[in-house]
Amino acid sequence: MAAATLRYARTAQAAATGARDMAPLLGGLVPFGMAIGVAIAASPLDHAVGWATGPVLFSGGSQLTAIELLGSGAGALSVVASLLVLNARFVLYSAALAPALDTQPTWFRWLAPYFIVDPVVAAASDPSTRGHDDAWWRWHYLGAAGTLWVAWTGAIAIGIAAGPAIDPALGLEFAAPLCLLALLARRLRDHASVLPALAGALAAMLALVVPTSLAVLLGMAAGSSVAAFTRRNES
Repeated sequence: MAAATLRYARTAQAAATGARDMAPLLGGLVPFGMAIGVAIAASPLDHAVGWATGPVLFSGGSQLTAIELLGSGAGALSVVASLLVLNARFVLYSAALAPALDTQPTWFRWLAPYFIVDPVVAAASDPSTRGHDDAWWRWHYLGAAGTLWVAWTGAIAIGIAAGPAIDPALGLEFAAPLCLLALLARRLRDHASVLPALAGALAAMLALVVPTSLAVLLGMAAGSSVAAFTRRNES
């Protein structure tokens, strides 16, 4: 009985730590989710169908792309092809998390990939998660992922509900750069990380003049390129 109580306490502590680690990222992610909700409200898509793209795709850039393409009448093949290109980075994320997932129980190895998105990977790969056992890492991951899921789908619903009352002239394109900045902020530990972060953030600001999904891709490409260049020069 005492052992079970202790195990439950450690599980709750790990999940709470994961939720706490995710909380700082929500400052950029919630406005992004609300912006997507506003986009759904303004599109010809049924609101319920538009909201469902959140839990089904669970990726802001992918969701915006799907909404834009479906709203314009694009075919299913075009939508799927676009999403495959946009989500190619998740293959790298999966490879990075593979060593940690290999030692987890089967049920978690099936569930965890659904949550492999930028914020969850950022929380799960943070240096503060090292040195803990498999069970702690698993519940930390689920605490972070669950917090993001609830906040993300809730923000989309709020955006859909508030959409008709929001003046389109205000523009919500700032949400994508804000989201990227929230993800990068916790990684700014030295000059080797600052330069790629600045490059990615500046490129993401192109969301003011180009489609948001393209701006996110450009931001990731710019940050990755500068990071590779910085590492090569330091080696």
